[in-house]
Order: sequence, then C-alpha cells, then structure tokens
Amino acid sequence: DFLSFSHCAMGVLRKISLSSSEGGLPLLADGFKEVLDTNAMVGMIFFEVAGGPYGAEPVVRKGGAVLSILGFLLIPLIWSLPIAVMTAELCSHDPHVGGKIHFVHKSWGPWVGWMNGWFNAVSNVFDVATLPAMAMGYLETLLGVALSDDVRWWTCFSLIWMAVVTNVAGVDIVGKISYSVCILVCSPPLLLVVLGVPKMGTLPSTNWQEIRWLHFLTSLMWNTSGFDDAGASAAEIKTPSEIYPKALGISVALVTALYVLPIAVGVALEPETRLWHDGFLATIGERVGGPALGVSLSCAGFISSLAQLNALLCTSVREIICLSDQEGQPVVFGLLLLGTLNYNFVELIAATVIFDCVSFLIQFATWIRFRYHEPNGDVGDAYRAPLGFKAVLLWSLGPMVLCSLVLYLTLSAGGDALYGTILAYITGEVLYRSYQLWRWWRTRSSPSAG
Repeated sequence: DFLSFSHCAMGVLRKISLSSSEGGLPLLADGFKEVLDTNAMVGMIFFEVAGGPYGAEPVVRKGGAVLSILGFLLIPLIWSLPIAVMTAELCSHDPHVGGKIHFVHKSWGPWVGWMNGWFNAVSNVFDVATLPAMAMGYLETLLGVALSDDVRWWTCFSLIWMAVVTNVAGVDIVGKISYSVCILVCSPPLLLVVLGVPKMGTLPSTNWQEIRWLHFLTSLMWNTSGFDDAGASAAEIKTPSEIYPKALGISVALVTALYVLPIAVGVALEPETRLWHDGFLATIGERVGGPALGVSLSCAGFISSLAQLNALLCTSVREIICLSDQEGQPVVFGLLLLGTLNYNFVELIAATVIFDCVSFLIQFATWIRFRYHEPNGDVGDAYRAPLGFKAVLLWSLGPMVLCSLVLYLTLSAGGDALYGTILAYITGEVLYRSYQLWRWWRTRSSPSAG
C-alpha cells in the first residue's frame, strides 16, 4: 500500500543520505542534511498550503461570490498567520524531523502526542487523496472528456508513485522543483487578473439560505491550511530561526493574493456560482484570454496538483517517521489511501479538515503552554514573535474557535463525517492501548524480566 511504501522509501532516503555526503554537507544524527534555503522553503510551503487558486472552486460553489472573497481576505488573519507564527516559533526552538508531531509529544507526553499524530496522519491520508482528485478535474477540463472510474483510479495511482520516486531523490530536489514550479503555476492566474480586471462587472448578491456552511468552511480552511507542515522539515533547514519567519511570511502574502485576485475576477465574470465545478477557473480563463489562457490554466492546475502532492508527501512521510519513533506505530495508514481514490473532491476536503481540526486544537494548546513556561523569551537563537503571553492566547482563539465550529457542525450534521470521526478516535485509542499492552507483555516475557 501507498503509505507503507512511502515509509520504506524514506528508509531508502536515509540510507542514501548516510552513505553519501554530496557537496560536503554535514549529516545530522538521524541521517538528514541541512540543505533547505529560503527559496526552497517558500516553494515547499506554497505547495503544502495552496499551489495557487487551483482547487478554490468548491469555496465559491458552497459559499457564493461575496462570501468566498471575504473568506480568502480574512482567513489569513484569523487562521493562516497564527498557524505560520506558531510553526516558526515551535520548530525553530527545537528543529526536529516531524515538527509539530515531535513538539506535541515532547510537551504533553505519549498519549496526547500519539493522538495528535494519529489524527494528523489520518488527515494526511485524505489530504493526499484530494490532490489526484483535483488533478483529474483539470485534466478532464483540458481533454474535454469525462474519464471513466478505472482510468481515473490508475491515473491517480500513477501520479502518487511519481511523487514517491521524486521524494526518494531527496528533499533538496523536492525544494528546488517546488520553487521552480511555483513560478510556473503563478503566471497564468496573474495573466488572468491582468486581462480580466477591465472586463469585470458588479459582484452578485449572496443568498445566505443556500450557503452550505460546513463544506464552505472546510473548503476554505483546506485551501489555506498547511503552514504547520513546514515544520516537518525543520531538521533539514540551514538556519531555522532566520528562514522560517521569512519563508512563512512570503508564503502567506503570496497565497492570499493568488486566491483573492483571480477569484474576484472570476465571480465578477461568472456570477452563477453553481457552475463552478472543479477546474472551472480554466473556463474563466478561456473566456478572458481565449483558448490559449484556458489551456494554460488547465495545465497549470494539473501541474500544481502534482507539485502539491510531491510537497505533501515529503512532509507526511517525515511526520509518520517521527510518529513511528513514539509509543505507537502507524501500521494501518496505508490501508486507507487506495480506498479514497474514487471519492468526491469536496468529501475528501471535509474529511481532511475535520481530522486537522483536532490536531490544530492540540497544537495551539501546545503553543500556549510553551509561552506560559517561557514568559521571558529565553529561547536562545530561536525565532520568537514580538507577542506577550496574553496576545498569543488571544491570537490562538481565532483558529481554535474555527476548529471548534467545524467539529460542532460535523457533530450536528451526523452521517459519514460524524461516524468517521468517532471511528478514527476509537481506532487510535485501540492502537495506542494495544501497543502499550504489547510492550508490557514483551517486557514481562523477556529473559531479563525473570
């Protein structure tokens, strides 16, 4: 299965790193090299979070024109920026492969650390699955035909294997590819904005009764999540205290601009939001700049999906490795992914964000705890935001309230989302207790115990 193979691939990567010292780079204790600079991190963060406006169509479809624009304008202040600052602080304070997984475990102990890692890993299973689904939307728009289920499944499977092969080549290769592709995929949306602004009309009004709040919020949060994934490569960054705040700041600004501007142009040109199917941005491009721009946006959307898959796999595998070093083993993740390749894009987004919300609540509690125990800023050379404890507490409320709201809407809605969340918790608890029991039995039956 996919994630089991990914874990093995990272083992190969470790062996390659340990047996080679390209460019004389110093090897860390776990075999990773400090190779990532600011450009590489900007590229990786950009694709871990968004990869451009591609995939934003569900936000417009579920929330309407005005609300989607307001959402992308406000979400950085109450969601993206707090996550980015939290990640920069915690991961530059203790650079370790796995980032947030390591820090939560270190702060709260094995059970909370395991549950945080478990929910994060289950979220990654669905998150990885959204990207081939998004790529299929743009590919079908580009080809002008609907692909059969079998063709979609095997195409998605092939895309995942391509990402695995690229990751085995090394994180420095992933970083360089991400930065180069970032420049490539940003060009068509910017051209859409330049050509589309003179043709814009008035924005349509919003019918508040038609808004599907759970899918709107989960789609909005999914499109602007992922800044915390930057911490997974903390052990491979040259100077985390300098690079983290710079790369995260650039990425937040870039992601926000590339959502708000193309979406504003798009909804002004096509106010009927029910038409905004996956890959619809390419249709808007064709209306604005002719077939050439439409094809460019479809190609860029497809390439962006692959680059996001590549970057997300890079962080996900490192988080799984970090989790596997704790008290509990991620033995069942791979059983989930192949079964998600035919799921609806919006359903996969909802599943991803629901599991993410549990992990984010734990992470922000960790940041608050860290600041409470480090009130005087004695953190050495690590990055520290110019905020006092009360400011950190208040700023953390935005993401925590959003996460709580999504979980409340999930519980209220019932159905697959509710049952899936409950099943994930029970499975995580059973795995943790089973591993505890296995360790106890192994200790009791070992020769030294007698």
